[in-house]
Amino acid sequence: MRRFPLRTLLLMALALVAFARLYYLTHLTERQVESPTPAPAKTDERVIDVEPRGPEAGPTPGAQTCRTLDRTLEGAVRAPTDPAALSAVRQQLDACSQPPARACELGAALDARSPLDSGTTPLRELLVALCQRCPAGTNPCAGSVTRAVLGLNAGLSANPANMRWNLEHAGPGTPTACAEVTRSLLAPAAVARDMLTAAQKEMLGQLAPTCSRAGQFPANVLNAAVVQGHVPALAQLVQANPAGESAVLKPTRTLGAQNGDKAFDGQEATSANLTATPQAPRWEKDGALSAVFDPPVRQLTALRVRASGAGTLRAVVRTEGDLGLSDPDTNTSFVLPVACRFRGTGQWETCALPVPLLEVEALSVFPDKDKLTLSEVEARGTR
Repeated sequence: MRRFPLRTLLLMALALVAFARLYYLTHLTERQVESPTPAPAKTDERVIDVEPRGPEAGPTPGAQTCRTLDRTLEGAVRAPTDPAALSAVRQQLDACSQPPARACELGAALDARSPLDSGTTPLRELLVALCQRCPAGTNPCAGSVTRAVLGLNAGLSANPANMRWNLEHAGPGTPTACAEVTRSLLAPAAVARDMLTAAQKEMLGQLAPTCSRAGQFPANVLNAAVVQGHVPALAQLVQANPAGESAVLKPTRTLGAQNGDKAFDGQEATSANLTATPQAPRWEKDGALSAVFDPPVRQLTALRVRASGAGTLRAVVRTEGDLGLSDPDTNTSFVLPVACRFRGTGQWETCALPVPLLEVEALSVFPDKDKLTLSEVEARGTR
């Protein structure tokens, strides 16, 4: 075997290492050219963009204030003479346009700690501010009125002056409170039979001006209550505007007594004999004879009657929203004021209405005694 000098072997080894390195670098570069490094994958900017963007980024200062308002109010209730506590509540109320329910519930505590007869106090001023901001469903002033009105139905007592103050300051809760006043007090005041206690009449007299000014009373129900006269103070709320040109109103049909149409035919020589039947199923609405107007008369402005025997004419005033009495046969609601009381002298008797009756769907005749002869009823108004 041929022997190589040591120096030669070292040179050969170095050459081999150099060749191997050159081969590796050459082939690595070729692979990079053929398969370039992929660019970073695109990601959804909405996912990676975590920088705050405007008011949606987090709770606004006002929202944060609303969340802590109840705790600040509780502090004022516990320390009603602490200027710092009162100032903190006022600042938060000014920054909170719609307080949360748990803050609105504290209105009752403010009212209890500062009764109306104590005069204007910081706590009562806070109650005013709270009632002006709380929505209808949680409004403390409106809630007090509603509970008091419902309580009267159950025989509970309430302070009318205090409820008037609450209604005057109910803010967004005014429509809700007045809706209950209308349902529980005004509509029953527009029915012939006296359905209200003395306490309910006094409460209605106190609350009606505020609801009327706010436009929350249905005009037809208010006018019917004025004509009925159970609560005389209501008359001050209606301005009797000129009714315009009127004409004699002819009913669409009559119900009840045989030949009842003869009492509305415009001829004094004809008449209808009426018999009182209070046990009849529809007596309360139709009486002994009912003259139906279909559609209801827009305004009834005057009445006169010629009869032998005393009695009353009741106007059936159509209502909406289940106000007043219900007629299951027609699925309608109505109130029923006395429009005319006549002595039945056999001569014409005129009944003056203090205000027009609106949406009158019928006129019903009720004899005071067992029998009555009705010669003619003349109703005037506008269709």
